Amino acid sequence: VKIPKGAISPYDHLFKKYAPLINWDWRLLAALVFHESRYDASEESWAGAAGLMQLMPRTAVNFGLDKDTKFNPEMNVEAGVQYIKSLNLAFRKVENNEERIKFILAAYNSGPAHILDAMALAKKYGKNSHVWFNQVEYFLLKKSEPEFYNDPVVNYGYFRGKETVKYVQSTLDTYEKYLKRK
Repeated sequence: VKIPKGAISPYDHLFKKYAPLINWDWRLLAALVFHESRYDASEESWAGAAGLMQLMPRTAVNFGLDKDTKFNPEMNVEAGVQYIKSLNLAFRKVENNEERIKFILAAYNSGPAHILDAMALAKKYGKNSHVWFNQVEYFLLKKSEPEFYNDPVVNYGYFRGKETVKYVQSTLDTYEKYLKRK
């Protein structure tokens, strides 16, 4: 993917257009897309996630995309932003905006179900269920152990959280890098 001189991606104009709909800095949206598709609008994963924002088939349909539009950069970004908007609503109880973004990133990567389980475990074990690092993140990693995924507060069972934990950190690191580029 060729990136124009002075730009973060070939799609900066789309990120600048749609990020305000979710009150995000456009560079955070660019960082998410970088980690999803490396800015390749024709990307399709083994699981069927498609386009810049790597929307799973059902999510893509839920937000207005079909087989003909899922690879359209603008329509894919718009649908992805609408999905992020729905995740923002799902995690609205996390009042701190910076924390909520971490939960949204995690849910964007894994789906919200496992994040909600990890929040329930954090709460049960006396941790802060509205703080990501070393709190909810810790219990997401624990969801691969029977003691935790069989816990009565867990509704969605086993989950290997390593990839999601790495995704949140990598996306935030990329965002920090983009902020320094001006």
